Amino acid sequence: MDKSYKRKMLVIGVMFLFLGASATLSASARGPWSDNFDSYVTGSALHGQGGWAGWDDNAAATGYVSDTQARSSPNSAEIKWFSTVAADMVQQYSDVNSGIWIYTAWQYVPSEMTGVQYFILMNTYTVGNHLLTDWSLQLTFSAEGGYIQDFDFPEQTTTLITDQWVEIRVEIDLDTDWQTIYYNNVQLQAKGWTDGVSPGGALNVACVDLYAGDAATTSVYYDDLSLLPAGEELTCSAGGPYTGDADQPVQFTGSAYGGTAPYTYAWDFGDGGTATVQNPTHTYTEAGVFNVTLTVTDDAAATASDMTTATITAAEPIIEIGAITGGLFKVSAVIKNTGTADATDVAWSIDLNGGLILVGKATTGTIATLAAGSEVTVSSGFILGFGKTTITVTADTATKDQAATVLLFFIKI
Repeated sequence: MDKSYKRKMLVIGVMFLFLGASATLSASARGPWSDNFDSYVTGSALHGQGGWAGWDDNAAATGYVSDTQARSSPNSAEIKWFSTVAADMVQQYSDVNSGIWIYTAWQYVPSEMTGVQYFILMNTYTVGNHLLTDWSLQLTFSAEGGYIQDFDFPEQTTTLITDQWVEIRVEIDLDTDWQTIYYNNVQLQAKGWTDGVSPGGALNVACVDLYAGDAATTSVYYDDLSLLPAGEELTCSAGGPYTGDADQPVQFTGSAYGGTAPYTYAWDFGDGGTATVQNPTHTYTEAGVFNVTLTVTDDAAATASDMTTATITAAEPIIEIGAITGGLFKVSAVIKNTGTADATDVAWSIDLNGGLILVGKATTGTIATLAAGSEVTVSSGFILGFGKTTITVTADTATKDQAATVLLFFIKI
């Protein structure tokens, strides 16, 4: 019999008495609650940390803290079949028995996953004694079928998303006995909170259960879980998407709403760089598209994360030609570098075409260094001639023409 069915059996008699007497209850978290697993040691067993415990307080059913995947760096919870036992992690709650609550969990399913995983919310959880009415929500994630399904209402099915973080959100109204389940912001199901496999459960949120269903089940990751009152949940924005140039500072803008002020900010810029201020600047040294994550923690230890991108292009000089002016015996031209990198060995020329140019028809030169954002003025040699002419100035790949008249030794623009 599948464990998801076995856990829904009523345990009675002497076994219940012994299990109930010997069980060690983990401390339940009082709502509001959140966990991003980042304060735990990477690779450590999750059982016994932060209120997490194996099903029926069984330490062997632990999941592990992993940095293989993380929505908010560095860690997430890895749930799979470890050796001879399934990871089956429970976090209990108390005082969540009225009002509207939002349960959020971010899940990462690798495309190579096998087996079945379950995400479960229970209205009652007593170590060693479980009734059919205790299960308010059980979502099934099937690798073979490629679907997510409401276990109690299997006709409610949608496609399983892999290789990216996906939000599972359950809006629970304990005042009207209703819940609405969203997967990747699309409604999967809406039903009574007490309408599980056996209607008649409690108007209460007792625990979440992350369960690897069978011996074939490989890793699935969870991060940024929270249980928060509706309208009070902490949210944040990383702004963006951002663009910029390599070796030039990029301004980032973060914001946070809800939760309990004050907030602390943690930025991960995707290139190993981090910051802890609300609106930081960051300089990328290479071009590329970087995933940027902002994680906000409020004064009640709730966390929220948001991701955006920064598209960085290689810094390069851009040479332009500004004003061309005449005067006695010579022509001058302004050469600008409007790019984001210094230019070196910029070849330039001033050529006069047309009219009778006796002296100074062509002048060439090289600018050794033209810093980004700067300009220089270059001048022709001595010019002598008569008539209308066209002055052509070139610098690097830029070129500009200017009509002029040469009156012996005076060049009129």
